[in-house]
Amino acid sequence: MSMEQYSAPESKDDDGLSPEEREMADYYLSLIEGENTLEKEKRDCQLEIVELQNLFADFETKHSVEALYAIIDLTADEAPNHPVREPAKKDLSPIVAKLNTLEKETNISQDKYLELQAQYRHLSMAVGIVNNNKVRHD
Repeated sequence: MSMEQYSAPESKDDDGLSPEEREMADYYLSLIEGENTLEKEKRDCQLEIVELQNLFADFETKHSVEALYAIIDLTADEAPNHPVREPAKKDLSPIVAKLNTLEKETNISQDKYLELQAQYRHLSMAVGIVNNNKVRHD
């Protein structure tokens, strides 16, 4: 075998990895550690859960869910001026914003988030979506 055909075995570290493998392993480990750090940096969710529950209560105090579900016939042109539906629709915005903040920035558990999301969905479905001159509540 000539010298040109011979290649020295790659040096391996204590874990049995080549320099290229070590570089890849270090890269992926840094990603995982970064994710763990981000989870640890998330703030406690308790106060914001209370704030969201207050938003739910305020919504239901101001807007009758039954009256919202009763709105069936509505054109897209009429919707922005509807005296019952439009104020309720606007009051959903801070609720969904708080729900998104809870999910992204706090340590909320998946189960608690899904519970709160279901409460939001109930209110959102009451407001419904205007489609073909009908309000869909599904």
